[in-house]
Amino acid sequence: MIFKALACDYDGTLASEDLLGPEALTALGKAREAGLRLLLVTGRTFFELTRVCERLDLFDAVVAENGAVLYYPQAGMIRDQAPPPPPRLLAELDRRGIYYQLGRVIVGTARNDEERVRQALLATGVTLDLVYNRAALMLLPAGVSKGTGVRQVIRILGLSFHDVLALGDAENDLDLFEVCGWAACPSNAVNGLQQRADWIFPGSDGQAIAGALENAILPERLPVARSPRHRIALGWAVGSAEPVTIPERGVNVLILGDPLSGKSWMVGALIERLLGRRYAVCVIDPEGDYRVLRRLAGVTWTVIRDRRSMERALGRFERDPAACVVADLSELPHGDKVECLAAGLGAIRGLRERFGLPHWVILDEAHYSLHAAGVAAERLGLGDKGFCLASYKGSWLADKVVQAMDVFVLARTTAPEELDFLRARLAALPGNGGGAICVLPEISRGEFVLVEADADGPPRLWSFSATPRETPHVRHLTKYADQRVGPGRAFLFRRPDGTLAATAESLNEFRAAAASMEEAVLADHARRGDFSRWVEDVFSDLPLALLLRKVEARFTRGEIADLRRALADPIELRYGG
Repeated sequence: MIFKALACDYDGTLASEDLLGPEALTALGKAREAGLRLLLVTGRTFFELTRVCERLDLFDAVVAENGAVLYYPQAGMIRDQAPPPPPRLLAELDRRGIYYQLGRVIVGTARNDEERVRQALLATGVTLDLVYNRAALMLLPAGVSKGTGVRQVIRILGLSFHDVLALGDAENDLDLFEVCGWAACPSNAVNGLQQRADWIFPGSDGQAIAGALENAILPERLPVARSPRHRIALGWAVGSAEPVTIPERGVNVLILGDPLSGKSWMVGALIERLLGRRYAVCVIDPEGDYRVLRRLAGVTWTVIRDRRSMERALGRFERDPAACVVADLSELPHGDKVECLAAGLGAIRGLRERFGLPHWVILDEAHYSLHAAGVAAERLGLGDKGFCLASYKGSWLADKVVQAMDVFVLARTTAPEELDFLRARLAALPGNGGGAICVLPEISRGEFVLVEADADGPPRLWSFSATPRETPHVRHLTKYADQRVGPGRAFLFRRPDGTLAATAESLNEFRAAAASMEEAVLADHARRGDFSRWVEDVFSDLPLALLLRKVEARFTRGEIADLRRALADPIELRYGG
């Protein structure tokens, strides 16, 4: 379930004529049974609330007096968030004949007494904020609101604000909406609140809440993926410069493209956007492509050497609802890597069931683990959404994995089998999204095609250029590829019998020699990892060495047919030319 907590207003939302009706009580009980945390949020004075609401025990926390009083029923703990009103103000209100209700912190009056209340404040020199609540007017210390109270409760309960759905109906609920990830209101809510809500449900009072809980929220039918407020920009449409966005919750995303087509760059951009929105993100990085993200504040980058180190890395989500963990598996042998990756995905499923975290799971090179004989789709919990898979071999992915994807971000794709795979998959979407295939072999690096499924109509199709990234991608001047290292540090191309075939004292010489080198020579060096080791030892160019190491590993596994081209591409990508 996307939501882990409900923050509900009392009057006009949960309560009908001051009381929680049987329908509302039944629905709240079902919500607790489903594992939702319940927060009661009200402008009522705490004493008045205890008089009219007999089931405060249903709630994990109560935010009363418009955020000025916090109460935790299970612990019996009450905390005022501000001082009581000055006695001289109360005396002045009495002198002017203004009726009011006194709370522990708040003073409640009628809205039609506003002018006389302002005069009383001026006469006494007291500074308090005036907050509207339909026909009521509340006097509060500056900076106190439903939002400040709920924000503190969310932190104490260890929740992410993204996982809290706010339910309200009046002006003072706007602050509540601002501190929760999602917001909904009944159809009789004030206009300003309806304009701010992500979802408006029919009815009013407790019966409407009961219907919303039982018919949409608990069965997870709330259309969160359609909220226009909750979308992440990936780029600008080619031709119109219109923003191209995807939902930030409630979908699974598949990013596909040739090696060196820019798909890893796009994955990194998506991660940055999610971090900017304070989502909890777990990046499973089989080949070390996302080390650069450790430059960002809040990112924990961990080299995974075994299952225990994976468990330690994932444990961060139990302590921080906005954590970002990059689990780097690149130093593991391939067999251990797949085993550790499978164990990590299982552990993430457990974390999501317990805490709802991480919100997003980013899995690069997904074809290594999510193929037909790999990790079963059922073990992942793809129905919980929030998965982003990246691959250059989409055709290897298990059918159930592909069928669970809602958004496709496609980079340049030239392999016939991958184009056939995409053509078949996208043609199966309602309205047929297969029309995007014809442009994929021709698009440039940095350009993408977005296909977003829509159950109620044809898929959205966009060709777009990507937005900039915060963490730099590889940018070096071409001249560095011509830097000569001298004969003593040159790369020596040797035949299997040991005879010298060629030497290369610069990266461009290396590229030129490899382009015409005998296949047997290249294959022998690739299997030993000589290319990546030379680049790392001689040039100290770790990113290029990593790219070449991936080429060597893929060639050894039989995934690369044209080794010459595969060796040249990383150098062109990093240094141009």
